Amino acid sequence: MTEGRFLRNHWSMVASNTVRSLAALAFVQAVVLVMGGNFSADLYLLIFAVMAAVVLTVNIIIWQKTKYYFEENELVVERTTLVRSETRIQYDRLASVNVERDAVCRILGATKLSFNLNSSVNASSAEAFIVLKAAEAEAVRRDIDMRIFGKAEPEAVQEKKEEESLVHVTVWDIFLHAVFGMSSGQLGLGMVMLAYSVISYVYGGTITILTAFLFAMDFLIPAVSVFFRLYRYRITRTGDAVSVSSGFFSTREHSFLLSKVNYVKVREPFLCRLMGRAILEVEVVGTADSKGVPILCPLKPKKVAMDLLHSLLPEFECSGERIKQERVSIVGLCFWAAAVVSISCAAAYGISREIPAEFSYIPWICVAAAAVLCAVWVAEAFGIRRFACDGTIVMMVTGSFDRTVNYILMDKIQFADVRSSPIQRRAGAATCRLGMLSTAGASSVTSGVFPAEELEAISSTVMDRILDGRYDFRRFQ
Repeated sequence: MTEGRFLRNHWSMVASNTVRSLAALAFVQAVVLVMGGNFSADLYLLIFAVMAAVVLTVNIIIWQKTKYYFEENELVVERTTLVRSETRIQYDRLASVNVERDAVCRILGATKLSFNLNSSVNASSAEAFIVLKAAEAEAVRRDIDMRIFGKAEPEAVQEKKEEESLVHVTVWDIFLHAVFGMSSGQLGLGMVMLAYSVISYVYGGTITILTAFLFAMDFLIPAVSVFFRLYRYRITRTGDAVSVSSGFFSTREHSFLLSKVNYVKVREPFLCRLMGRAILEVEVVGTADSKGVPILCPLKPKKVAMDLLHSLLPEFECSGERIKQERVSIVGLCFWAAAVVSISCAAAYGISREIPAEFSYIPWICVAAAAVLCAVWVAEAFGIRRFACDGTIVMMVTGSFDRTVNYILMDKIQFADVRSSPIQRRAGAATCRLGMLSTAGASSVTSGVFPAEELEAISSTVMDRILDGRYDFRRFQ
């Protein structure tokens, strides 16, 4: 057992955890009682009071039995609840220390610090966290940031730089990002469910519960969540360290070194492409952002996003020639399109036999729409996908309706899996799946169909960079 001076979480953690747990339990309890037909106010309040006492007691015990020791070279987290555990985290292995303040913490003047390692096992969540008074948390964070990012600048300089964001993001930009920044499939399904709910209400006098629920879960709730999460978005830079902060009810601040960026993504969902806008994202292990990858630039004009990329990460620019897909790729694309149309025809045939004759044409209209959509998808997928490599950066353009440009650093590639179907082999073509370490653990990017020799050269180049010394792991520390 570790001895010496230790810290405990601020008591606001007990309040915050208790409020969140009771909110969820209250909803579940109400649903169970209503579905069971036994709902009554007295029974509901009695059960809720018992649950509140249990939850509060458990949280107090966990708070009391969790201790944090900030040793000279490591952080020790000791828990002596039902199972005793001791977590040791060396300061020089930390990737970042992120700041989060939910509504309860903001009211009670506390701050949550998350300690993140450059680890694939626990990439999307923090290895440890502590809740302290705001001033105390800032002192701890500044001390550890000095160990991670190097010598800190004077406090007055830091405060001055915090006033200047590298990208000016308005509330309108955040609204557009929340609505149009999601994938076209998610947006399309949400709009279809909304239209169906409106039509059923106008012509039937009632709203279909299932479609309304799907609209809320697929579109409305995610859009509202993204809007409040990215509200007051700011991005600042101090030396080689970048800080991204945002939030309305809960505020977050993520900091990371530019050298820890694995690859960059420029996302252009279909409607965003029509508006000439793009989203700039980066994959940085150790950010512990369970909501998604860090966003360097929300939905803004594409020029703004690309200018930020060139200024922050010029080493991710690829000078290689962009190669178009091989024509043999159309065979595979047409196969999947034909499969979708065939399944649609079978479904339409079965549905048309079960509905009144005067409406039997509606399923076939849907089949015709699906066929047109598949044809456009084939054309988009064939025309959009590109590949380029200059020996340092691999550039892959993926997607169809939604376009994503991936800039991948050669030295961050963990494996390159080149595969070729029998038809592709005859044309000397193949696809390549590149594996990297990401915020969510292991992730991969799969290319379109390109010359096999060009894709196979990726693995050879990665090995050559290791053998001849061009790959230097120290610059990623």
